[in-house]
Amino acid sequence: MKHILVSLAAGAVVLASISTAHAADTWRHGVVEAKGDAGIQFMPSKFASKFDIELETVEFASSTVPVKALLAGEIDSYATTPLTAIAAMAEGAGLKFVGCNWPGMTYDLYAKGDIKTIKDLKGRTVGISGPGGAPDLFAREALRWGGIDPSEVTFANAGGGGDRFRAVVAGVVDSTATSSEFEPEAAQRGVNVIARAPEATPNLLRICIVTSDKVIAEKHDQLVRFLAAQMVGHKHALENPKETADYAREVAKLAPDDKTPEFIFDEVVKYDAVKPDLPIMADKLQWNVDMMHRNGRIKAAYDIKKFIDDGPRQAALKLIATN
Repeated sequence: MKHILVSLAAGAVVLASISTAHAADTWRHGVVEAKGDAGIQFMPSKFASKFDIELETVEFASSTVPVKALLAGEIDSYATTPLTAIAAMAEGAGLKFVGCNWPGMTYDLYAKGDIKTIKDLKGRTVGISGPGGAPDLFAREALRWGGIDPSEVTFANAGGGGDRFRAVVAGVVDSTATSSEFEPEAAQRGVNVIARAPEATPNLLRICIVTSDKVIAEKHDQLVRFLAAQMVGHKHALENPKETADYAREVAKLAPDDKTPEFIFDEVVKYDAVKPDLPIMADKLQWNVDMMHRNGRIKAAYDIKKFIDDGPRQAALKLIATN
């Protein structure tokens, strides 16, 4: 598999998997930076050619940037927290949820060694990637769950998931919300896990696939085939743990002895967090809309069903059944 690196105006980096598909079938798909979960997130690139798609996977350092790139036409879809899409939809953006590949929220709230509970965070700093993103809103909801108001801490922009965790290790911030895959390293570095998403925020969704009304209208057939590749790729990833872990180390450039891919894989299985059929959970998405309104991230709640299009996903399921 050949890879190339390209820069985009939105500040992204493209990791493109080149297949023999026609140029007209190129699909640019955004994800947040490759980490230990990369084996699952990137596995569909191995199956894109099966559906005549040339897939370019675009990495972003923050979950707040992909929606801007999608609206600018720089990518065709993205898979990250649904929260940024919900915010854009609240402002009238022509976006649709077309699947949720990783609905289970495998996220933790980490804290420096002297912080044992959420209440110990009072008056301290919490690192996030930006206002309105998953780290910000998960942290706010986890704080409430743990008995303190978000106004009792200071939120600070501390970069992407890996950067935020390292900021806690270095003492730059006192706490951060990021992927649970850092738990093994946390135990080694004296960092505590003071909240886990499955308990603190069971309705918060981690990753959904979003595209634009324009893409649905102009590239419907490609969208169906892209979703089919996602389905087959995720199913393959869940059925082949060693290949998935090895692929994560390759894509994310992790050390051979880095066991975060195995940890996140085991957690995905434990919580049934990844869904290869990409179900769109309207009730949970609605909870996320209401939660964002409660946190002042959108001016008013609204009916999320207006921003769901399940047609392409259903067509992708039929396509897979006939192949």
